[in-house]
Amino acid sequence: MPPRSCCAEATTLRAGAGFGRIERWDDARGFGFITPEDAAADGPDRLFFHVRDFDRSGARPDAGARVRYTPERQADGRWRAVHVAAVGTAQSPRTARATSKRRDPRASSAPAGGMRGLLIAIAAWCALLGYGVVHGRLPHLALAALAGLNVLTGAAYALDKHAARHGRWRTPEAHLHLLELLGGWPAAAFAQQLLRHKRAKPAYCRVFVAMVVLHLLALGLWTFA
Repeated sequence: MPPRSCCAEATTLRAGAGFGRIERWDDARGFGFITPEDAAADGPDRLFFHVRDFDRSGARPDAGARVRYTPERQADGRWRAVHVAAVGTAQSPRTARATSKRRDPRASSAPAGGMRGLLIAIAAWCALLGYGVVHGRLPHLALAALAGLNVLTGAAYALDKHAARHGRWRTPEAHLHLLELLGGWPAAAFAQQLLRHKRAKPAYCRVFVAMVVLHLLALGLWTFA
C-alpha cells in the first residue's frame, strides 16, 4: 500500500477557499493578480487568475475588488486562483430591479441621444463623401475602400466580443480606435449597440467620439481644401 503522505501531499495542490483583493487587472488581455488577505507562510504572496476562472454572473473583475477564490498549485510550481467570485456584489433580481428604478432618469435618455448624434454624424459623413466624389476630390475607389474598412471594423468588434465572452486573447483597444479613425467608425458605432460591446466604458467612448470628430475634420479639410 502506498504511503498516505503521498496522497496528503497531492491534495495540497488545491487548498481551501480563501479571500483577497484584486491587485491588478488587465481587461484588454483578460488576466490579473490577487493578493491574499491571510497569506500562509508557505503560500504565495499573490496569485494569477484568468477571466475564464472568474464567475461571470456578476460584474467584470476590477482592481481593488474583494474576491473569494480557490488557490491551485500548478505542475510547474506556480500558484493560480480558480473559481474566483466577487464578494458582496451579488443582488437578487428584485433588488436589481429596484436599484435600476432608482437610477438617474436621465440615463434612460442617453442611448436615444447617442443614437441621434450618431445618425447626424453619419449623415454629415455621407454628405462629405458625396460632395467629394461628385466634385472629383475623392476617387470612387475610396468608397469601396471605406466599405471594406467598415466590414473589417465590424468583424474586429465581433471577434473581440467573442474573445471577451470566452476568456481568450483580446483585440487591443488601440487597434480598434485606429480602424475607427481611418473611417470604420460607423460600423464600430453600430457594433457597440448591436453587440453591447465597449459602450459601457466611458473612457473608451470618449476616445471613440474623438476618433469620429478627427475623421470628419480630416475628410472635410480634404474635401474643401
